[in-house]
Amino acid sequence: MASDEHPSESGAGVGPRTPAARRRGRTAPAPNIAPELRALEESPTAAPEVFRPARAPGRAVPRRARTPAAPAPRHSARDRGAALLALGLGAGAVLVMATSLMSSGSPVARLVGFDAEASSRVVAPGGWVTLAGSGAPADTEVVLETRADGGEWLEAGRARSDAEGSYRVNGRALARPGPLAVRARAPADDARSTPVRMTVRPLRLASVGDINLGDAPGAAIAVHGPRHPWTGVGAALRRADIAFGNLECAISNRGAPFPKQFNFRGTPAALRGLRRHSGIDVLNLANNHVGDYGTQAMLDTVRAVRRRGMVAVGAGRNLRRALQPRVVERLGLRVAFVGFSEIAPIEFAATADTPGTAWADPKAVARAVRRARRRADVVVATFHWGIERAPLESAAQRTLAQAAVAAGAQLVIGAHPHVLQPLRREGAGLVAYSVGNFIFGAASSDTAATGVLVTDLTSDGVSGARWRPGRIVGARPVLDDSRPRRLPIRNAEAMAAGVTL
Repeated sequence: MASDEHPSESGAGVGPRTPAARRRGRTAPAPNIAPELRALEESPTAAPEVFRPARAPGRAVPRRARTPAAPAPRHSARDRGAALLALGLGAGAVLVMATSLMSSGSPVARLVGFDAEASSRVVAPGGWVTLAGSGAPADTEVVLETRADGGEWLEAGRARSDAEGSYRVNGRALARPGPLAVRARAPADDARSTPVRMTVRPLRLASVGDINLGDAPGAAIAVHGPRHPWTGVGAALRRADIAFGNLECAISNRGAPFPKQFNFRGTPAALRGLRRHSGIDVLNLANNHVGDYGTQAMLDTVRAVRRRGMVAVGAGRNLRRALQPRVVERLGLRVAFVGFSEIAPIEFAATADTPGTAWADPKAVARAVRRARRRADVVVATFHWGIERAPLESAAQRTLAQAAVAAGAQLVIGAHPHVLQPLRREGAGLVAYSVGNFIFGAASSDTAATGVLVTDLTSDGVSGARWRPGRIVGARPVLDDSRPRRLPIRNAEAMAAGVTL
């Protein structure tokens, strides 16, 4: 049984009380607010906790205890008023102290952050990240910081907020694939935005070979509609971040055939179907068929591709425009494309004053790639080259590939042989000498072999590659149901021998 020497859990004695104890019970002690202030300062991000003591369970007095329990002490109105006044003064002191801390440079000021919106929630390794927002301290330096799981916050870029506290700060996500947190911080005030969660993964580039919207594919489109060539491959291409191919025909209703063995021309409706159903973003026009219906039709093709929201490379109204790098931004990476052709007729080649294609001279290739490298994180050089139906690359192909890689190209994609050729390493670059036909009238088993080459891109170049094979059936590609085959691009011995696609 509890006594004055052994109080109960509720703090109220249940045995006899001395006069001194009764006098102490009449005076309510003033609340002690110091522990609450210390908790507030030590936990700047947490709201003050409200403490509610639990009631102690009631205890019955055993019948053998003859001494009656002492009555509860009575408090006068004056005592109750003094207690309420003391409680009010204590709460006021807490409020004043908290307000003072919030307006000063104390840790509590960090309870208030500012807005931050990321340019994207997915970024490639080494890609650019942009944070923008408002509510930052006005006219002060803002730092972009990134943190991988389990790591520390690392500075990635700096900018300055304006007079209203709005800001925009850029930096690179120098992290491996996985989760990433990004925030903005104003060091002078130690104010911070709420971290934004992002995902780091390589950019996926899907590359395919020759696309002819005339001839046999054009006839199939006339019967079955513009979607027909893409029914078996459109979904696979749309899953990529960027999709690329070689447009092996003119797109125009004007012009006369150039005197040569084969002339290919597709309709504007077929090109609209390509854009809508294939997911292709970039088309190379540096080849031996874009000029099949004359200069005006070639310029119509360039305009038609761009009008449909795609990027046209390798051709233009003069040599400077034909050689100009075209940059596509995805996942924080700037990917530049340049296109060249070494296949006759030479009349299709642009000059300083006439329209045409970019001719594949090693010096011109090196200059164009270096220009692209200054504008982009990754450079993709594409070539129309080689010998038709040859299973291996020629010496001329290797010379051009080496010139492109030495100038800074990380990936080289080839077409024109109409068959698959090996994938090799040339220096620091990866070279697919021919990815074969794609939308094409194939008449043999070797020319019907096709597929999609998917490469993983980071700011350092190609980090991985996969090949999904297929066959051309009725002038349209049909991909195998098997999973894409991972290519051993880091195996020096395999790369030296050449990997068969």
